[in-house]
Amino acid sequence: MIYRQKKHLYLLVIILRDLVNYKGGIINIEIEIIIIRIKGKEIIISFNILLLGNDKVVLGMLWL
Repeated sequence: MIYRQKKHLYLLVIILRDLVNYKGGIINIEIEIIIIRIKGKEIIISFNILLLGNDKVVLGMLWL
């Protein structure tokens, strides 16, 4: 999968709109557009990502 610099950056916030300060708190990378097929439906999407480096999780964030 190829990732690239986002053109329009934005702040990383949790659902309560609290800012996340990890890695500067800015989402600045996205993956290329991909096609996801689920139960016969196709979704064309690009995901925003936060590179974690050697870290396993962003501490303090609840994960679903």
